[in-house]
Amino acid sequence: MPLEKEVLDAARFDPAQRELLEITWRLLHAIDTGDAETYAALSSPELSCFEDVCAYRIDGLEFHLDLIRSMAKRLGSAPLRFDMLSPRVQIYGDCGIVTYTRLQTFEQDGMPHWKSYNETRVFVKQNGAWKLVHFHRSPTR
Repeated sequence: MPLEKEVLDAARFDPAQRELLEITWRLLHAIDTGDAETYAALSSPELSCFEDVCAYRIDGLEFHLDLIRSMAKRLGSAPLRFDMLSPRVQIYGDCGIVTYTRLQTFEQDGMPHWKSYNETRVFVKQNGAWKLVHFHRSPTR
């Protein structure tokens, strides 16, 4: 399900902010559906990140593409849905920062189960297109 128009309208995001939110939604959707091609197209090859599952910075896009491909092979491991809660978009020239809480809904033993993370995604406009260059993900408490 695409980012709800009502969410964008209610928050009164300007067109550039909406564009970054929609790109972020496409990235998250690509992760959940195993779409490594879309993820690669929206990301810089020099992507870096801090993940909650790793004690150090991870550099390079290939790590993420391998992870997305391996997750796609495990049927039933993807969430039923995800939501971007309380999104905020800050744009400084050719740099954009998107922060939000990501809520994932899974089914476990026939019952809904949730996981949530605070995420920051940093974009840089390269050749007229926004590319993800860094993200940081922390589990909520």
